Amino acid sequence: MPDWQETDQRVLDEDHQYDLLLIQKIQDGDTDAFGDLYERYYTPVFRFVCSRLGSQLDAEDLVAEIFVRVWRSLPGYKQQGAPFVAYLFRIARNALIDHFRRNRHYKNETSLEDTIASDGRPGPADMVLVSLQNEEVRQVLESLRDDYRTVLELRFFAELSPEETAEVMKKSPGAVRVLQHRALVALRKQLDHKRP
Repeated sequence: MPDWQETDQRVLDEDHQYDLLLIQKIQDGDTDAFGDLYERYYTPVFRFVCSRLGSQLDAEDLVAEIFVRVWRSLPGYKQQGAPFVAYLFRIARNALIDHFRRNRHYKNETSLEDTIASDGRPGPADMVLVSLQNEEVRQVLESLRDDYRTVLELRFFAELSPEETAEVMKKSPGAVRVLQHRALVALRKQLDHKRP
C-alpha cells in the first residue's frame, strides 16, 4: 500500500475511533458529546442536503430533522464494521427521500450560490464551491443517473472519502472510484454538449 493510502487509512481509523468515543459518551448520557458530534458533521451533511434541495431554509430544516433522527437512534446504535459517517449519511439520504415523497411538487428556486454564501459558516471550501458551481452545472447534475449524482454529491459536496462513500452507497471503494470516474465523464460530456 502506498504511503499516502496508509496515511489516509490511519486518519479514517482515528476519525472512526473518535466517533465511537463520542457515541459511547452519548449513550452514557453525555449530551455535550452530541453537540460535538453535531458540530463535527453539520457542514458535510448540510452541503449534501443543499446539493439536493438548493434552498438554505429547507436544507436547515431537513438537517435539523436528520440530527433528531440520529439522536433518537443512537441509544440503540451498535458498531457493526461500517464507520459512523456511513450510518449518518444513510439517515441523511433516507430523510431526503422522505422529504421528496412528502413534497412531490417541490421546486428549487434558490441558487446554490445563495444557499452556501448565506450559510453563516463560510470557509475556503465554501468559497471555492460557490465560484465553481452555477445553475448550468446544477441542472446537469440533476439530469444524471441517481447513482452518478449521489457519488458526486457525497464525494464533492459532503467531502466523504471513497471508503466512506462506499459504506453509504453499500459498494466497494473500487466500485465507488469507477462510478465517480464515470459520473465525472458523464457530467463533462453533458456540460460540453450544452456549450456552443
